[in-house]
Amino acid sequence: MLPVILAASLLAPAAAGASEPNRIVARGDGIIRSPVRQIAGSGPNLRARQNEVEVQNQRFGTRYGVEIEIGTPPQKITLILDTGSPNTWINPVCETANLPSDCAQFAQFNYEKSSTLNVTDYVDTLRYGIGNATVQYVSETVTIGSATIENQIIGIALESHKIPLGILGVSPPILGVNEYPYILDTMVDQGLIKSRAFSVDLRGVDNPTGAIIFGGVDTGKFIGKLAKLPIIPQDETPSGADRYYVTMTGVGLTLPDGSIVQSEELAVPVFLDTGATLSHLPTRIFEALAASFPDALYDADSGFYILPCDYTDMAGSIDFYFAGKTIRVPLNEFVWQNGAYCILGVSPEDQEPILGDTFLRAAYVVYDQDNRNLHIAQAANCGTNLVAIGSGANAVPSSTGQCTELPTPTGKGNTLDVTATRPPVGTFTGRLPTGMEGGPGPAQSGPGGTSVTGGALQPTGGSGSGENAAERGIEVGLGAVVLGVVNLLAWVL
Repeated sequence: MLPVILAASLLAPAAAGASEPNRIVARGDGIIRSPVRQIAGSGPNLRARQNEVEVQNQRFGTRYGVEIEIGTPPQKITLILDTGSPNTWINPVCETANLPSDCAQFAQFNYEKSSTLNVTDYVDTLRYGIGNATVQYVSETVTIGSATIENQIIGIALESHKIPLGILGVSPPILGVNEYPYILDTMVDQGLIKSRAFSVDLRGVDNPTGAIIFGGVDTGKFIGKLAKLPIIPQDETPSGADRYYVTMTGVGLTLPDGSIVQSEELAVPVFLDTGATLSHLPTRIFEALAASFPDALYDADSGFYILPCDYTDMAGSIDFYFAGKTIRVPLNEFVWQNGAYCILGVSPEDQEPILGDTFLRAAYVVYDQDNRNLHIAQAANCGTNLVAIGSGANAVPSSTGQCTELPTPTGKGNTLDVTATRPPVGTFTGRLPTGMEGGPGPAQSGPGGTSVTGGALQPTGGSGSGENAAERGIEVGLGAVVLGVVNLLAWVL
């Protein structure tokens, strides 16, 4: 955890020099607001619509980005929205990104042009399932939607690998205790929202924009009542990390004729992660879903099942069951298209099951850190009606969506057996595009990165002991987070 003295040294100089017009004013309804509009085509020029911060679906759903502003004067940059990690950092190194040209199309933050930057000499290596970044912590002004956050601690990448954009992390603290005040903490502390809670509406592949609403729920974006699911306690999660884990009680399919195929009741811990392109489910569930598509071909190199793209035009869905709620993901949302190929949006994972973007495109989710609940409903779009999230035990309102219910399945078919071993029937012999990432997967275990002895940002008033935070062994995941051995004494005075 960042020492109290260091945190104070980061905050005090900038606060002392801040002018009165830059002071934060709490919003009366506790909802962050900003204009949003739908984006046509690709590129970093994002905007927002009133009451929401835009989330952009890029490259057929491979990631979701949020535009923020950094520094004084503000510089616009785009970050990956990640409910799988708590840290926010900017400026990936494009030369070592998975797709350098993709990285280069987005603006980078020039820290030398900001008058509110306060650099520390603390460095972290953050390890993600698809790469890593070594960042130096700074204190800076951050604007998200209509909220201007002063003296927010973020990282600026000194080096990074395989990550095309920086990351806006909104997960719980992975160790159960904050290293420093994260974005959600600061929003509450500075009166912008009333509790550490936000809702996410990623939207479908046919609609490139969605929304993250800090401190609010939009009843015009879901069907039926929100179902409250308790977040699994940290000591009961598969990795011992504190994440947005809930219990999935079943899985199945709604066939094109309207009948359903459903597994027996299950109890599978899954965490809901916007930073994961695909969903990652236990091997037997993965094999059972793949076997439901008789013309699916297994690609041994990638571990994916390749499907005819005709499935994106078919009726039917992949269905996920929770206590009191079923989320039906249309086939055209769950089948991920990359170039000329279509891929079943799930991969096998027995250690860290994840429901990623292929699931979240069909779900409206309210993430409530303070009360350790997720609230979910079937996503839809029938207008905008914002309701504020308050504070206390019932902070998230027991809301009912204003959108029309989906047609009821016409009948129940066979039981989906998720216990049998199913080897692939057909093998894919083509060649998938190079540079394609099918989701982050679990992060690797072990100590955090190496020290950076050169090329560091020059301190401009921050205070620190010069300790390299990478030595603490903290590893966070875009899609998964693995904890190494952490020396907390190095951060406590």
